[in-house]
Amino acid sequence: MPALIVLATATAVVAVLLTPFSLLVNFMPLQRLVLFMVGTTGGTAPRFGVAEAARRVADLLKYLAFRRPLPNDAFYSPLELAHMGDVQAIFQGVYLTALVSCLLTVVLIILLRRNGRDVRRVAQAAGITVLALVAALGTISVTIGFDALFIAFHELAFSNNFWLLPEDSGLIRLFPENYFMSYFFIALSATVVVALILMILSRRRRTPRL
Repeated sequence: MPALIVLATATAVVAVLLTPFSLLVNFMPLQRLVLFMVGTTGGTAPRFGVAEAARRVADLLKYLAFRRPLPNDAFYSPLELAHMGDVQAIFQGVYLTALVSCLLTVVLIILLRRNGRDVRRVAQAAGITVLALVAALGTISVTIGFDALFIAFHELAFSNNFWLLPEDSGLIRLFPENYFMSYFFIALSATVVVALILMILSRRRRTPRL
């Protein structure tokens, strides 16, 4: 397989893995739905009103993406602010990687087409690779449990224990663990859909040129 096809496949895989999450996490209607489902704003004893929860999530997303300062209302403790500084670095890395991988994939696809290469090979290989990775991740999650996977991720992603927050902290009350589990499976599902679309596109026959 030519090097250009391999590179295009790799960038497409990264784009498909990261872009759905990057878009969905900033989609406020979905955020409101998940917050309601996990009991932040719904259930028999909601912890926040809908308006306040949506405002705080929107402020936090702007902080993570654009480094916009959070409201100075003492909602977050110094420990939470220190942890969110680490989270901000991870989110910006994910956003940047998603953007660069998307742009590189487009450029490489254009180059391949100009060289007469069948770009369906890229779509097929990327789709298969993504589905295999999602299957592996899903299997691990089911085998060891989401709690263990969640802890393992934090131990790998952070060099400190700032993420071990007390139960009454603002972040934990706003984002309980089942919030992250919900978004994890939503993002995986969206990634699977994109990978399947790539697989379908890769099966389309070329229209003969006149």
